[in-house]
Amino acid sequence: MRMKKVLILAAVAAIAATACNKTYEVNPTPEVPIGFGSWAETLTKAISDPRTAGTNTFGVGDSFAVYGYKAMSDDSDPHTVFDDDAVEMTVAGTPGTWVYSPLRFWDKNYDKYVFYAISPSSVGTAATVNPQTGDITSTSISFTGRNVQSDVLVADKKTVLKANYGSVVQLDFNHVASLVDFKVSKAPNLKDATVKVTAFSIDNIENAGTLSVNDVYNGSVYGSSPTGLNPIATWSTGNATGSYGPGDGATSVTLGTGLEIAENDAFTHFNGTDNGEPTAAKATYLINNLIVKPQPLTAPTNATDFTETKPQLSITYTITTGSGTSESTTEYTSKLWLSDFDILNDNAQNDTKVGSWATGKHYVFYLTLDAKPIVFGASISEWTVGTGYHYLVN
Repeated sequence: MRMKKVLILAAVAAIAATACNKTYEVNPTPEVPIGFGSWAETLTKAISDPRTAGTNTFGVGDSFAVYGYKAMSDDSDPHTVFDDDAVEMTVAGTPGTWVYSPLRFWDKNYDKYVFYAISPSSVGTAATVNPQTGDITSTSISFTGRNVQSDVLVADKKTVLKANYGSVVQLDFNHVASLVDFKVSKAPNLKDATVKVTAFSIDNIENAGTLSVNDVYNGSVYGSSPTGLNPIATWSTGNATGSYGPGDGATSVTLGTGLEIAENDAFTHFNGTDNGEPTAAKATYLINNLIVKPQPLTAPTNATDFTETKPQLSITYTITTGSGTSESTTEYTSKLWLSDFDILNDNAQNDTKVGSWATGKHYVFYLTLDAKPIVFGASISEWTVGTGYHYLVN
């Protein structure tokens, strides 16, 4: 599912401050400041980035770094106007109030302006960005989970022609990380049992890497309108790995002494049919809104060797039946490869596999716990017909 942030930018560009070999005759017009949403003279010096992972609405304290240049219609005589300028939201709304300093102004001696942007601004500040091409090479970005969610956004390339100087300009931001949820439910076989998850983790997950955006900006990846202006974002692979647990999502999940899970009564035990995805009430979050680095979910060379450092999950749960003195609780632990998850909710794992986490995509992993009860039967064998024995008494 594509997730997108939209920012309304009341764009204006800078007056040329340097000498130029060209001479222009300009009609005096009121100078209009470049404003992002709306503008103010004073910029709060400390830029914070409090965006909640997985959401699509900017809030107070959110920021982005803006880049851009002015040029003639044939792209000649380019002059950089913005180069890693931090812009912060101070009043929420659509578009809200965004501030930066010092202010710039439109220059009608030029035919167009081209804008690029990265959010949060700290990612742009740490990166190497070409303000005239939008080419980006970041430093290493960590995906630590918990209270630090690296929800990195890159805007579509935006060109503003002279006829629109001073008008509202819309920047469309795209999530270039991935968002994942893990949910668990119990099958109808366990309807009368209490099933609790006591431990859960996803392991061998790349949790750091560098982001690259080339200077093309001609993708149709995220569904922005118009298409063909999306950034082409890639992430390094083969980086350090780590683990995530229930507390690492933007919305923390607490297992405590055991998290009781819901029943998915639509799941049919081992009948091979597609049962669809469980509804919200029929599946329980184990990881809720976790921002992760896009990466391949490589399959192991030996499916039974869980010492291989390939993406996998581990779950420990208990099944309790009976009550009072006849209550019985059994603990189970399972390990699964993430590469084995497929698109159908059935007993077979032979459909289209997940393959990877891609930029801008939201993935939901459903795990159904099932069990076959130990059932006893009894029967009595027929008497065996034996040979007759005789004794004659005279």
